[in-house]
Amino acid sequence: MSLLLSTGVPASAAATGSGKKRFEPSVTYDLSVTDAERDAIHAEVEALAGRVNSARAGDGSYDPLTLIGAMLDGSSYDSISRGGTAATAYPFPVSNTEANQNEYDRKVAKLAWVVKLATDLGFPVVVQRQPDKYVYAEIGDPDAPEMVMALSHLDSPTASVTAAQLARWRDADGNLGTPGAYHSPYIQDGWVYGAGIQDDSGPTLATLLAAKALLEAGLPIDRRIRIVMGIYEDGGPGTPSTTNTATFQSIPYNSNPTFYDNWAYKNLNREEMPIAAYTSDSRFPVIVGNSGAVTPAVSMSLAADSAKAFRLTGATAGVTLRECDPTLKDIAYGSTTQVASRAIFTLDVAGASSAERRRFVSAITDAAKSKRWLPAARHTTPKVQTTITGDSLTLEVNTDVAMEMPTPQYGKNAVVWGMYLLSKGLGAVRASDMQLKKAADGIADLFFRDGVEGEAYIGKYMGIPANLLRNPSNGTPNLTFALMGGINSETPTSFYTDATGTLSMPMFVRSMHVTAADSSQATAAVTAAFQAKGFTIGDLGSPVGAGLYVDHDNPLTALQFGSYRASVEGNPKEFADPNALKDVVYPQGTTGGTLASSFRNKMTAFGAVIPGNERWWHTANERMKVDSAVQMTKIMADGMLEMARYSGPAGAKFMWADMPGLNADRSDLDLLDVTIGTFKDATAAVDKRQLDGQALLAATSFNVPMWNVRGNSAPTAAAFALGHAPGGVYLPLTDAEYLNSTYVAPMRLEFKVERPGYLSDAAWATFRAGGYGDFQFNIRVGDQVVPLAVPAGQSADKYFSSRVSATNPDAIYLSVNLAITDAPYTGVQPVLADSKTDLYTVNPTYLAANPDPFPGRGAVEQRGFFQFGDGQKNAEFSSPDAVYVTVANAVVGAKPSAVVKKLRGNTNELTITVKRTHVDGSTSPVAATFTIRNNAAGTYQVGDYRVYVDTKGNQVRSIHLG
Repeated sequence: MSLLLSTGVPASAAATGSGKKRFEPSVTYDLSVTDAERDAIHAEVEALAGRVNSARAGDGSYDPLTLIGAMLDGSSYDSISRGGTAATAYPFPVSNTEANQNEYDRKVAKLAWVVKLATDLGFPVVVQRQPDKYVYAEIGDPDAPEMVMALSHLDSPTASVTAAQLARWRDADGNLGTPGAYHSPYIQDGWVYGAGIQDDSGPTLATLLAAKALLEAGLPIDRRIRIVMGIYEDGGPGTPSTTNTATFQSIPYNSNPTFYDNWAYKNLNREEMPIAAYTSDSRFPVIVGNSGAVTPAVSMSLAADSAKAFRLTGATAGVTLRECDPTLKDIAYGSTTQVASRAIFTLDVAGASSAERRRFVSAITDAAKSKRWLPAARHTTPKVQTTITGDSLTLEVNTDVAMEMPTPQYGKNAVVWGMYLLSKGLGAVRASDMQLKKAADGIADLFFRDGVEGEAYIGKYMGIPANLLRNPSNGTPNLTFALMGGINSETPTSFYTDATGTLSMPMFVRSMHVTAADSSQATAAVTAAFQAKGFTIGDLGSPVGAGLYVDHDNPLTALQFGSYRASVEGNPKEFADPNALKDVVYPQGTTGGTLASSFRNKMTAFGAVIPGNERWWHTANERMKVDSAVQMTKIMADGMLEMARYSGPAGAKFMWADMPGLNADRSDLDLLDVTIGTFKDATAAVDKRQLDGQALLAATSFNVPMWNVRGNSAPTAAAFALGHAPGGVYLPLTDAEYLNSTYVAPMRLEFKVERPGYLSDAAWATFRAGGYGDFQFNIRVGDQVVPLAVPAGQSADKYFSSRVSATNPDAIYLSVNLAITDAPYTGVQPVLADSKTDLYTVNPTYLAANPDPFPGRGAVEQRGFFQFGDGQKNAEFSSPDAVYVTVANAVVGAKPSAVVKKLRGNTNELTITVKRTHVDGSTSPVAATFTIRNNAAGTYQVGDYRVYVDTKGNQVRSIHLG
């Protein structure tokens, strides 16, 4: 019986508004964070929020050691990435020129502030290797073998500070074009304004405050949590070449990440790789990779309507209007264009009678009221307005939801709304023979069937087979459709040409399809659906997802998706807007790259934009709601804690070791496909008959393929599927070095042993102290059990270790050092070897002429390893059937009971039983029978136990161990 107890809480399966069960991905994850823990995290975030109603950076009205205070102070630094070059020799400083407005000085200043912020917040570990590069802070037991990470960036792009954009920036007093307004942040009307507030200085600082909340909450974690804050994602300096990097840092199988921050972290300083991670630089619930794209036009000729009443004479689309919000129009100038949230249709009603005009307007008004679009709330822009001036009728729709086109399912499309209303109005005047009515009916049926949007924008009503709507593993929509997307100006864009009677709407289609065959089948259905409605549609081709950060069945996606849902569903009032969209929210692709692209299968994008919220970045007057900032920090903290817990019984620290005849260069976690879920429970593989009186504490099995190169790219699903085959993501079995080497993966394998409920405080203390015997590690290879025994005369401390959880008094961790080779199994060999856990290695040529800048890193230590082959040479490191740890199955608790049986006269028979509980939870009794007189209380010896019994006649009044 394993002492590992499951605390998983499966994600709920709430029904959609239509009464159907919500689609559930096939890969799921049992969450460990409980509702009570989530409440505790959120309470700590609230305590750190620092909400204020109005403030300006540096005015002294807020606490700088709070979320909002840090966001204000952080955005007061001009950290726009203006480019330039990096030096070609260590420490590779970025250029500092007039052209890049002294990039080096500006970045150094902000990073120095970040170091002080993290230190003042009380983080026990704050590290900066070079003054102009990333900073990281870390929490958790420093002896924990695994680390999870949030890596994001503190800079912003030049796109928001072009000459045109600078003219749009408003200062805190509402003045336009004030010099320095973009880095003079302020709070007004519940919004925080400033460059980087949403991309990505604000969210990056939110990850730091999320970790601070976890630090304050003191909840149990198994892994260390590291917050890495880079500063060059948005157009940083040119990344030094692999050759230039190699003049300083020795990295086997080197390849160069695209992003400068990733290069500095992974190549320049060769930092530890996470077991799982996220960047806060996109959207919730989780971004799994980059999407493919195609933009066909959806068209129909309305020329046949030219002589009819209610003919269309003009149609434009833009960004919704919002009363008292003059900066809303600036959202159109962001890097990702908008779905139409405002639409204006102009109709010629010269041939319509007054009664027909009234019926037309009444039908539209009634339909709008039935959808609760009217009446308009006080001090808001009406969602639907109809006006008649002479013989011209104007229908204007403002959905009040400005939404970017990569996530159309979260938005409200004004063109779709307008077509729905036109369909109702034209129906009321019996204009069913009009082409406009046909177009309106078609768009309403494809995108607004039964008055519901949402999944219509992933093609639900386009005849796409149900199995092709979403990826079955993680739920990612295979296609998204943003009709009349591409709004990138405050001036409405026309989509109707009156001279030719041509209605033509661009439709931005984003694809995450795995195969061209699936894509072809789906897009053929889409084409047929539009053609059946009378539209012509441009060539959709077979767009396939461009690249994946994690493969579709990676449990990290399921973890983050489940964590997001638990966050918003746990308190529907607190997360009202995202909770309202929960039935259409799934993992998805993004239109641009993120830092996650250089951490293959170990990192996704998780946040910062919450579904349903506006995306403000790369534009003037960048902003975020204070409420949204607090919400995202809570969601980030929840996901961070979830990643920081073992999903199985074990974790591992992979390391390097010098072993004769073996190549350990591929033991770097960056070259191994290890993520959460790699170490699986293997208790069922341990033959209980072979335990020989031992109690099974934990058992694991695992399989770790080797990547073909360092994970600095985002491969396609097809490359993942190819595996070790040519073009696949894993090391080819024909690789020359592979064929001539025997690779080894040295590791410290750590088992988590949780206290079972039947163990008393005293018994648990005895267990932790080893009072019930020594822990014993074994492997099972087929039918053979091999104890991992230290050779005579050697120290067990070199092979084994243990630690007590720093945050969980009810867990201990037991470790063994293994060295698994990619070779046939020929038995287990104990080996002493020089080893290191920090893979930092300076080029000897550099060291010959320069001091080592970090002499404490990359230290070599002699460790003992149990070396054995994994059974076959296949470019993977696999465990035996099980690696497990046991302890003597000692008695850890005893509970007495007694029965009195009446004999003759005043003589009774007393039977005392002591029920003994063992380490593995099993029980065994020891009993003894005594002849007693009435009222004979006393102490009795039962086996090794002295038992006191108080009786009266045939009744036992009390019993306990003496």
